[in-house]
Amino acid sequence: MLYVEDDEENWEVADYRLSAVYDVVRARDAAEACAAVREHASALHGILMDIELRGSDLNGIELTELFRGKRATRELPSYAHGLPVVTGPIIFVTAHGARYTDVELMLFGADSVIAKPVDFQALALALDALPGKRFGGKL
Repeated sequence: MLYVEDDEENWEVADYRLSAVYDVVRARDAAEACAAVREHASALHGILMDIELRGSDLNGIELTELFRGKRATRELPSYAHGLPVVTGPIIFVTAHGARYTDVELMLFGADSVIAKPVDFQALALALDALPGKRFGGKL
C-alpha cells in the first residue's frame, strides 16, 4: 500500500492503523510518489492519495491522472516521465472533498474518496474492496 501524504500527523495515525494489515510505503511529495510507483508498481495493493501536497510540483489529482496513464496538460518535472500505469485502486484521502465532487474525483482516476479527518471505519470498508487482505470493516 502506498500512502501519498505530506502531513506527518496524518501519516503517523494512518501508518499505525494500516501497518497491522498492509506493508505501507509513504511518499511525502510527488517526487517520492513517482519513485515509489516505479519501484513498487507490481506489488501495490492500492494507493491512498492526498490531494494537496505542500511543496510538491504536482498535486494528488495530477499524480493520479499520470498513474492512470492520462496525458499531462502541462510540462512535467523530469521525475514524472515514463511512469508505469497503475491499474490497482486509488483512494483519495482528502480534506478537499467539498472543493471537488466525488464524481469529479472519480473522473480524475480515483476509485473511492475518504474525507479527512479519516473515518477509519469508512476507510476499512473502502479497503475491503481491494484485492488481498481484508479488514472486515475494522481498522
